[in-house]
Amino acid sequence: DGAPSHFSIDVRRYLDDHFPGRWVGRGGSIRWAPQSPDLTPLDFFLWEHIKNNIYKTLIKDITELKRRIETEIKSISKEILYNGFSNISKRMNLCISVDGSHFEHLL
Repeated sequence: DGAPSHFSIDVRRYLDDHFPGRWVGRGGSIRWAPQSPDLTPLDFFLWEHIKNNIYKTLIKDITELKRRIETEIKSISKEILYNGFSNISKRMNLCISVDGSHFEHLL
């Protein structure tokens, strides 16, 4: 994720020693773009949809938050899931076309 503690020379040496040629990240043998675009429906769609509904009004306590999350998860329709998942191939193709850079502005 690019956080300084995750990018320190000690961390990269450890990864090189224990996972040579097999770790993904900045400075690794397998390149991964910093702040990479969200490619899974959970990342780019579902959590945002749920969060917007859960936080429409002020939450009193953790019990109410848990209840709202459970209610919201149970209320997701097949149509909402289908729409989220049908967008995957478009996002992956855009990601490939920009060599892993940001592509949200192209959607």
